[in-house]
Amino acid sequence: MTNILNSASLSQVLTKLSSDTLSNFNHEQAEGIAKDLFSEYGWIFVAGIIALLAKDIMINLVKGIMIFYGHDFDNDDVIYISGRQARIVRVGVTSTTFYMSDRKTKMVVPNEQLKELTIEKTLPKNGGHPYLCSGSEPNFIDLIEIPATDLKELRENQRK
Repeated sequence: MTNILNSASLSQVLTKLSSDTLSNFNHEQAEGIAKDLFSEYGWIFVAGIIALLAKDIMINLVKGIMIFYGHDFDNDDVIYISGRQARIVRVGVTSTTFYMSDRKTKMVVPNEQLKELTIEKTLPKNGGHPYLCSGSEPNFIDLIEIPATDLKELRENQRK
């Protein structure tokens, strides 16, 4: 290129070009440019948004299927979540429902957040009887809520 512009003349050319372009620019031209851009590159934008939304859904679904088909947690299992006794009511594909026996409340946890909980499960001793009966078994006794004041007395009596 034989014609080299210095920075002063380039800024003058751009200023003149932008003022001329803006004065001749109308609504139909803007609409045409937008249609051209979206018809050529719009599908990439839409596909990117769908991929971002689908990523979270797919992660939840895969983790749910792993828990649903695995036997680490089954319905009616008695577990301890951070020291609180709970019973698994339902293991679903996207979430797991617990019955918290200390407050008699229901807690629904998305399956992707189960890894963040501290969950303990008591195991039968050497093939013996389980620690607590499942709700469907005839020997099941409903859990009894013990007030905190009675627990303090029990602990003091056990220390003596």
